[in-house]
Amino acid sequence: MSTAAHWLLLDAGNSALKWVLMTLDGQVGLAHGARRNAPPDELTASLVREWRERAGIPVQAAYGCAVASPSLVRAIEQAVLQAFTLPVRWFESQPRYEHGGVVLRNGYRDCTQLGVDRWHSLIAARVAHPDRSLVVVTAGTATTVDGVTIDGSFVGGAIAPGVRLMYEALAKGTARLPVSRGQMVTYPDNTDDAIASGVLGSQLGLIERFVRNFRVEHGTPLVVLTGGHAAQLAPYVGVGTSLPSVVREENLVLRGVYLRACELTAALALAAGTVGAAQ
Repeated sequence: MSTAAHWLLLDAGNSALKWVLMTLDGQVGLAHGARRNAPPDELTASLVREWRERAGIPVQAAYGCAVASPSLVRAIEQAVLQAFTLPVRWFESQPRYEHGGVVLRNGYRDCTQLGVDRWHSLIAARVAHPDRSLVVVTAGTATTVDGVTIDGSFVGGAIAPGVRLMYEALAKGTARLPVSRGQMVTYPDNTDDAIASGVLGSQLGLIERFVRNFRVEHGTPLVVLTGGHAAQLAPYVGVGTSLPSVVREENLVLRGVYLRACELTAALALAAGTVGAAQ
């Protein structure tokens, strides 16, 4: 069993919770997990059981970001308290992130209105590709498309229903259309393929339009694709178009939470050093 100090990092999303136990230097993800959101009591109990199996791992602090419902956030907090006797420090969106020579400025009119999951994905993408302008596509419960200039300015982004929500909306809002299990094809000749082609084509059209507009003002970006539905979009993003290069990135939100924890730790150490020097 590892004796190194760890952080528990949490990504409480709309549909699922992801977590990882990571050493403070970010080199080891000793344990990790993901589970669909469940009723609060059930979620707390299952997390406590899972985390108590890691009782020998020293956990120094718990950090996270959350867009889940308040009841689920409280359930996660209760599980962390029971399993590790720790509170959770939930990060929020910032006007500016700066750490390790990397800067990201929040261009939202009200920076607190930017979804905290989007902000942390942007931080991680920016740190991973600091010398590129970026369009970050998160294909989750919602699909978000966000632009970051080469000098680190988040200029804004678009939000649309995600792949699953689009499928479910068609099935629920019509009398005869199923939840499609079809494939995207150029000229669909059956209903399942027609729905799949329409849904995926709508997602791709949003991405391609955003990239075209971004490129006019900010140069050709690297498209960073992430999220639970990224695999469904990845074969088609940029195919047959003039879109720039595309990369897949996993767990951007958790990586962003880790970077925020590093930023916070450095700021606290600097403040402690300044106080110590003054005394």
